[in-house]
Amino acid sequence: MSGWVAGAVVVGAVINADAAGSAADTQAAAAAQSGDVSLQIAEKQIVAQKDALDKQIAADNRALEFQLVAQDIALKKTLAAQKEAAESGNAAAAAALEKQLAAQKVALDATLAAQKVAFDTQVANLKSYKEAGELGQTRLLELLGLGGDKKAPDYGSAAKAFEVKGFDPQTLFKEFTAKDMEVDPGYAFRLAEGQKAIERSTAARGGLQSGAALKAAAEYGQAMGSQEYGNAYNRFMANKASQSQEFGNAFNRFTTERANLLAPLQSLQGVGQAAAAGQAAAAGAMGAGGAQAQQAYGAGASAAAANYGTAAGNVAANLGAGQSAAFGNYGSAASGSSAASNAARQSAYGSYGSNLANIYGQAGAGQINALTGMANARAAGQIGQANAFTNAIGQGINAYGMYQQNQLFNDYLTKRSTPSIPLF
Repeated sequence: MSGWVAGAVVVGAVINADAAGSAADTQAAAAAQSGDVSLQIAEKQIVAQKDALDKQIAADNRALEFQLVAQDIALKKTLAAQKEAAESGNAAAAAALEKQLAAQKVALDATLAAQKVAFDTQVANLKSYKEAGELGQTRLLELLGLGGDKKAPDYGSAAKAFEVKGFDPQTLFKEFTAKDMEVDPGYAFRLAEGQKAIERSTAARGGLQSGAALKAAAEYGQAMGSQEYGNAYNRFMANKASQSQEFGNAFNRFTTERANLLAPLQSLQGVGQAAAAGQAAAAGAMGAGGAQAQQAYGAGASAAAANYGTAAGNVAANLGAGQSAAFGNYGSAASGSSAASNAARQSAYGSYGSNLANIYGQAGAGQINALTGMANARAAGQIGQANAFTNAIGQGINAYGMYQQNQLFNDYLTKRSTPSIPLF
């Protein structure tokens, strides 16, 4: 009975050990298969990650290329628009300059024409006065013997010196002398009459001229000279005063007639001079007005040119600033696009590396888990087999012990004196 029990226990232990080994092999195979699946999944994930990375990089390249092309197109359109605006601005400034210069020229021509009309009108108004003055001057010069037609009537008559025919004006300055007394008519008459009286008296005496008679004649002549000197002088001075008066009257008549002859001509000459002066003043005013008009035209043209230069400078400055801003925006946008592309690539490569690390980590963990599972399964199988044998032995020992105990208990009950339990 004890042998049968022990055999049964051993058979059970073998069966349990085989079952534990078979289960361990199954678990190890499952763990190995799980590791292979994990590697296959990791390989597929790596391929998928690489494909996604390549697609992401390609998409980023296309996006960057499109962005750069769009930015280049925008830059070219901006520069073209700015150039067109600059050309339009320059054309507008040039057109404005041309119109300003044309307006300045029209104003100048109109001003000069108005001044010419005013000048011609004034010259025409003064023409007759100027011609009259020229005629008067011509006749005046003829009368003065200074020019003109030398065959003209009374040529040079106004240039003749004043004279009284048969009278020497120098005699007015002559002093009274004895000779003047001798030729004095009153003195000569009275002297002659006295001499005649003496001669008659002498004749009455027989023609004899005694010494008394000669003395009487001498005394008579001396007395007559003494008495008539003052009278003769007074008559001389009165005669000279009368001659001076007549000479002065004649001179006054001469100068009056000469003035009456020349004054109208001088008046005409003055009128002509005034007319000529008026024409000269008109010419001067026209010249001054023309100069002012030219100055105004020059100032206007200069201002227009300055405005054109300022406008052209502003257009050029705006064009330069716009182009600079456009290139700056283009550079910033290109830099931003490149930076964004680099950031996207870095992010993609980072994600790719991180994902690969996770995949490799998961694959490694799966392999480790598979190996650990295989080891655990094998260890569990071996432990199960050992446990099965250990349990079988324990059970056999227990069964044997129980059997012995039962035998002892039966013997005790049957009161056997000899134990029936075999030692071995």
